Amino acid sequence: MLKKDFLIILDLDHTLIYSSLSESEPASLLMNYNKFIKVYERPFAREFITFCKDLGDIIVYTTAEKEYAVKISKALEIDALELISREQLQGSEGNYYKDLYPEWSEVYNTIIVIDDSPNVWSEENHNQAVFMVPDEFMGEAEDVELKHIMNQIKTL
Repeated sequence: MLKKDFLIILDLDHTLIYSSLSESEPASLLMNYNKFIKVYERPFAREFITFCKDLGDIIVYTTAEKEYAVKISKALEIDALELISREQLQGSEGNYYKDLYPEWSEVYNTIIVIDDSPNVWSEENHNQAVFMVPDEFMGEAEDVELKHIMNQIKTL
């Protein structure tokens, strides 16, 4: 079986979006999740998602609850091969960790993980993928981290 080139694993919170109880943030509003929580889109998020889609397959992998992750992914128009959420993660008492699935290495030549919190990944994963860690997004309108990540990926 021929391997596919790239699998891109995307985190949501603080990587592509920022959720806030504040009335407003400098970044563009993506959606009102409910009457209390507003979700803000990281600058260049849509350009970045298109870039990733053109490069290979995308998996959304988040410690957030599935209902939330599905709504965010739909609003950002992420056409993910799979969405892995809190309900599927290992851990307990609010401490969850992410793990790479062994079969991904059998299907893809390169796995790229884009996550502002690499500490939530199992230690054994760090040699099985290329980890790109953007600064935590907290609603800043001038943020350019995703542009930097795109440039890093182009050098692979």
